[in-house]
Amino acid sequence: MKGFFAFDCVLPETGPVRNFHFLFKPPGKLHATYLADAIEHGLQTVNAPDVVAVVCSSSEEAEIKERFQEPVLVQAADRTSTKVCLCICAFDRDGTLQLRDQLRNPVAGLDSMLRNRTEAIRTAGLDELFSAHHVLVMAPPGFTFVKPSEKRSTLFLRTEEALTEVEGVQFLAFALLHKLKQRADMCKGDLDVIFIDSMGIASVAYALREMYCTLFNAPQPRVVSFHSHDGIEHIDAPLSGTSFCIISASSSLNLEREWRQRTRCHQEEVVTLLTLEDAKGRENALFALPRPNDSNVEQATRHLRDLPIVGEHFAPADLLPKSVLLRWNHMERNAEEFCCKFVRTNGLGVLGRGTAHAKVRPIYLDGTKVALSPGFDAWLYRSLRQRTPASVHAIIHQNDDASLGLAQECARRLTEIMVRYESVLVINETEIAARAVEISKESGLLIVAAVAGRGTRMLSISRDLRDLHEGARTYLIGAQIAETANQIKVLTDNLKYSATKANIEVVRFSQIAIGAGLGESFMDEARLLKNSGTAFGDEYNARIAAIAGTPAGQNARTFIGLNSDLTEPMKLRRDFAFWNFDYDADTAGTTSAVVAMAGAILQNARETKFEDQILRLSTDAFQQVILDPENFARYNDGVIQAALLRCARVGELDYSKEQNASQFMLDLLKRIFEQHDRRQGEAAAEFALALFTQRLRLYLVHRRELDAHLRDSLPADTPRLRLIRAFLELEPLPDNGDLPPEF
Repeated sequence: MKGFFAFDCVLPETGPVRNFHFLFKPPGKLHATYLADAIEHGLQTVNAPDVVAVVCSSSEEAEIKERFQEPVLVQAADRTSTKVCLCICAFDRDGTLQLRDQLRNPVAGLDSMLRNRTEAIRTAGLDELFSAHHVLVMAPPGFTFVKPSEKRSTLFLRTEEALTEVEGVQFLAFALLHKLKQRADMCKGDLDVIFIDSMGIASVAYALREMYCTLFNAPQPRVVSFHSHDGIEHIDAPLSGTSFCIISASSSLNLEREWRQRTRCHQEEVVTLLTLEDAKGRENALFALPRPNDSNVEQATRHLRDLPIVGEHFAPADLLPKSVLLRWNHMERNAEEFCCKFVRTNGLGVLGRGTAHAKVRPIYLDGTKVALSPGFDAWLYRSLRQRTPASVHAIIHQNDDASLGLAQECARRLTEIMVRYESVLVINETEIAARAVEISKESGLLIVAAVAGRGTRMLSISRDLRDLHEGARTYLIGAQIAETANQIKVLTDNLKYSATKANIEVVRFSQIAIGAGLGESFMDEARLLKNSGTAFGDEYNARIAAIAGTPAGQNARTFIGLNSDLTEPMKLRRDFAFWNFDYDADTAGTTSAVVAMAGAILQNARETKFEDQILRLSTDAFQQVILDPENFARYNDGVIQAALLRCARVGELDYSKEQNASQFMLDLLKRIFEQHDRRQGEAAAEFALALFTQRLRLYLVHRRELDAHLRDSLPADTPRLRLIRAFLELEPLPDNGDLPPEF
């Protein structure tokens, strides 16, 4: 009903007057026409109500009574004839309804009939609100929903399906007032923040906030969503007595219990709007639906197929997670060549920055080492002779020492190649505007960068030259380390574009696409271990501090050490399947090169349009894609296993929705942890870290089985075992308060 939330309520044991029709008016301006229509609509039923009650806040009672002198409302009130009572009920800050005035056909003792009946009336309204279609969704026969909490159920509740009209939203906010009153009686202080588990119920939180500020004469609290189970660990726990948490729905009330455990809040500071009648603790929820008769609580869900719930949508029932096994087909030739060129120069590092104020790069390459790599000299000579315009008169370089050195070497060689007496100009990118008069508009240019990422600085140079230069150009890049192959292609296309159709070349000595977010696992580790101090030894403490970014990046310390005191680094053994060149495991940059290669292989698997769809680490369907756990058995070198764990995206190691893959990983993890002090278990700490940061997830039953299996079999008698046990949450992380730099 427009402007009002209408519902019927039967109050037993009230004598002959039992049937009530309530018209809840949301706070705000009253439209007399809407109220008249609502009254007339409530009277036009087969079984006319005994009482029609207009429900409003106490501050609006006088206005509504006065408005009943208007002709349109007088006419509507007269339709009650002599049989139906028309009255006004009001509520204050505690949400309790009280009879305030009887406008037509007064009923003796009506005040006592309504006294202490607020809960029954509120429940009748909630029953009407949550009777909306799709509020309770049942899984198709043969399937079970897999919820974000990893729990399985044949039922799913969706509160937001009932919130299609503002009047219903406002009534739901009114129904929460008594919860706010209970919180206020317990906490005394003002409410600072209203937490919600989903933006789907944000409208309820905002409506409740307005009522709270008006009725409690309090300052306006913030509204914050923590995004259900996925975000509850990342929310800043509120101070006791300062918050109120609204959870949209839970058939088991597990999220409410998890919130209370996480925040240590009082029971009165959290409420679940919707649950089922047989849920444990349902008396604390606002409303409970009966479980459908054809829903068997005891049904064994292990025999049903999984139907994952993603956000507010359901994945198609016939699409289980797609599992991808890395093969020779995923070899990325450019990446292999990149590693071959730089693995021997000690120029590669993980999370390096070069200079103190530079950006931290997931894979850092020292630009001064580019010229020392095998084949660079021949490539540079060929590029200058064959790809550089003869008219070149100046070289512009990126603003770093490595690019300056490369530009100077190019100037020397061009002077020799072109048999010139005058030297070629060398211009820093920061000097383009100041030295614009030295740049010939028609002659050729050479633009040099020792190392590039996305190529933002190269594009900046191109932009600065747009009004100064129309001649031929060659962009010469020593190495490009991008996130995706498409970034490399787009940079080439953008640099080669010319409105005047000038001859523009882009030449690279080496390139690699390592994937997005490669450094996230290291940053997560540093964030979670920032307070551990020296609890796991000085070496591990130094490693955590260095993750913030050192000039050369991490090499030997890239992964967690394999011996008891975490001082011995893992090393790559011979015959890495994706490298067809000889390498020395003792070379400092080898481990960093493995990380780069693993990232490139995974990114190639994601981007390449293989004819055989089974090879693609992506899908055009709405379907989860995971790395086959067999990868960790096939590539069983500790360094390779650790690199895959670090380079995989969130979700690619989530086996919680696929029981067979989770079982395989469970068996593999048991063997790895049992052999933690042998070659087969050298990456045990890396696997434990992946479980701790939830990059690696198991089916819930399998995770519990793993914890039970390892609880008594891993003694905490060395720094490494203490670290593993802490990662597996078999014992708490220490908190020494020693913070590494920049965290």
